[in-house]
Amino acid sequence: MSLQKEIVDVLCELLQSGDEADRCYAARTLGVLRNHRAVPYLIGRLKDDDVDVCIDAAEALGKIGDEYAVPALTDSLKNDTSGEVCSMVTEALGKITSADSVGVLVKVLTERPQGLEWDEDWDTWWDIQLEAVKALGAAGAEEAVDTLVDFINDDAQQDIENEVLGALVAISGVGLDRVIERLQDQSSKALHRRRAVRALAGSRSSKAVKVLGRSLRDSDPEVRAEAAQALANQKAGRYLGALVLLLRDSSEEVRNIAIKAVVQLAGRVADSGGLQKTLLPMLTDPSSQVRATLLNTLVPVVSSYPLSDENLKMVVACTHDARAETATAACRLLGENNNPDAMPVLLEHVNNSEGHPMVRREAILAIGRFGRITDEIIDSLINAVSDSQQPVRLAALTTLMALDAQFVEVNSAEAKEVSRRPLSIVIDAVNGNIRVPEKTASEIVSGDAGMAQQQDAGSESRVKNGVVVEFDTDTERHATESTADPEIDEIPVPQRMAETVKLPDAPAQIVEVGEVSPAVSTLDAIAMENVEAMLDKDKSAQQMPEIDEATQEYLDVVEANKAEMRRIRAGKRFTPDQDVRRLGARVLAAANDDTAIGALIQALNDEDDLIRREAAEAIGEIAQRNRGNPKLMDAVGMLITQLSVGDFEQKIACARSLSFLGNRSALAPLMEALKDRQANVRIEAIHSLARLTCDSLDPAEAGHMVVRDVPSVSVARKLLECLNDDNIGVRVAATKALSKVMPEIQDETLTQRAVEKIVASVSEFTGEEARLIGRALRGFGPALSHRTLLAHLKMAEDSVKRSVYIEMIEEILNPDQAQSGQAA
Repeated sequence: MSLQKEIVDVLCELLQSGDEADRCYAARTLGVLRNHRAVPYLIGRLKDDDVDVCIDAAEALGKIGDEYAVPALTDSLKNDTSGEVCSMVTEALGKITSADSVGVLVKVLTERPQGLEWDEDWDTWWDIQLEAVKALGAAGAEEAVDTLVDFINDDAQQDIENEVLGALVAISGVGLDRVIERLQDQSSKALHRRRAVRALAGSRSSKAVKVLGRSLRDSDPEVRAEAAQALANQKAGRYLGALVLLLRDSSEEVRNIAIKAVVQLAGRVADSGGLQKTLLPMLTDPSSQVRATLLNTLVPVVSSYPLSDENLKMVVACTHDARAETATAACRLLGENNNPDAMPVLLEHVNNSEGHPMVRREAILAIGRFGRITDEIIDSLINAVSDSQQPVRLAALTTLMALDAQFVEVNSAEAKEVSRRPLSIVIDAVNGNIRVPEKTASEIVSGDAGMAQQQDAGSESRVKNGVVVEFDTDTERHATESTADPEIDEIPVPQRMAETVKLPDAPAQIVEVGEVSPAVSTLDAIAMENVEAMLDKDKSAQQMPEIDEATQEYLDVVEANKAEMRRIRAGKRFTPDQDVRRLGARVLAAANDDTAIGALIQALNDEDDLIRREAAEAIGEIAQRNRGNPKLMDAVGMLITQLSVGDFEQKIACARSLSFLGNRSALAPLMEALKDRQANVRIEAIHSLARLTCDSLDPAEAGHMVVRDVPSVSVARKLLECLNDDNIGVRVAATKALSKVMPEIQDETLTQRAVEKIVASVSEFTGEEARLIGRALRGFGPALSHRTLLAHLKMAEDSVKRSVYIEMIEEILNPDQAQSGQAA
């Protein structure tokens, strides 16, 4: 008897004799296995006393797709009173290609099953109808077309019009014709025509494409826009001319879509001059959104077809657009175009400290794409590194690293344009030699830098007397500009606010002391609401009932989450000067230069824990690209030390980097880290041990001094001990690690012991990691895993443990999971 057959037999037996949980799990897994031998057993469970078992059995029959089940499913649809069961039965019938099933689906679409129950105020028939529509479309049932058309014409069924139209298009032939008729009926609502266009977009027939082309002249702009997008997605190049005409459409939305469609269809087929001549005049479009769309759409094109001199001037002018999104897109386009004539305007934006941070950021990155390096550029980037806005600082440091590759080449040609290497500036930033001016050095929160000046599309910010003022840039500004008064600007801000804000004559309500609770965090508020729901707030403290165990457990979780949030926030708060150093260390990860590596090793000794962590992570990134660089080995000792004594985030960073360095001297320290009290550290140590065990450098060939090399079998035994860990993440990580390490050892006895230990450990705890463990068990080979799981399944004393083993078996045998794993 084959192993899979034995598993199916055991599951079928559970389907008949097990409790409700057994029957549910067995039915679901049999459906996943798609074994036709299970069909009679599943049919028997369509009338199970437990509604969940009925649903799982119907779903399984649909996955198996055996026509033998159609009569039983039909009978269930007619007689079962549960809407959930009938919905699943309908879905199952749709997956079984059969003339009998089509007739049943057509009937249930128009006739409500007798005795069907409502789910409170929801008619479950609606769910059944929706599943029937999808199933009829998937079956290509031409006999259902008239019924579907009548159904869609019912005003009560408009909520699923999209699904019905999609089904008709899928049926093709007469079904497709009915959708076309609906689209061409100009007397129908624009909503219906737009939905018809959307449905036709899924058809590849020439008839559908032709009708979509005609829809470009529809009276409704949303229909035209939908048709333009559909034609572009279908690569209907013969409609390129018609789409070009839409560039002059009166609707902003249509022009937006038309730009994307024209570029998408033209691509590299159209010549550079023709495409630019067609699109670039739209840079004068009255809509800033259209201008931004045009600029962004051209970004991937200009690398092959650079801008002409005339068009370059138009794009340069757009960098001064009042709308930040448009100006940003223009800078990005100039960077991709790579014409040095744009350098002056880009430097102008970089040096404009009052400019929008995202425009300046994109201008800096554009300069990096040019690959040119001069003292003027270097000076501008140095100033940008000390800017008050984080996006500008990061862009400047990133660009300096990008330009550093050009430094050696420039100097080798004996060009005297550059007096300072960009890498040295980044290292200065890491060492704290570049400071943000005092007037802007206020404490910031990570990720929030620059937000004070960033605004919504169509608005702009300006700072006056320390106050950020926002105004709409797509409308006339004369009101703002005409009211500017130097004398008013001299009045202190609080005084002006008092003069302009009118207070009410009297409060709407008198609030007594104690009526307003103090402000609390969201977690506190949630906890308070839950507690207040159980406790009578009006009772005295002496009369309050004791908090039950479940509530106390919940409150403990809340307090733990609050403590963790405080820790995270505390770790993310830093000054701009710290941010410059942090970002500098981060961008050094892109370097392969010994000088950069030396700077990062020095940063590992920094007194700032944030800099140490960034340095450790950067070293790991460099090692992933080129771990053969001998200079990296100078970091091993410091990383091992900090793995032992650093804070928990530093330990994680060091463990990861050590695994990428490939030096086996880190194996012993990583094994020690398995004892760390922080679960996240233990998890990272496990992952790192697996990587280093399976992919390390030969100590003799690499010249590594490994005082204590740890054999792979010792690592495996340590990982086995981790299966007893209280933390689910540690146990899952250990299982995954063992699946990688055991093939390296090639010890069948130890491998079998590992599988036994893994399976046993799941049932010893809550079992919530069963599916994750099941996926990891695939790495040990299906035969060994199946035999072990089957033995445990037969011996399991209750349905809870059996469910754990069934879930793991399902994950291992799941054909869909196996195919996705092969694809990956």
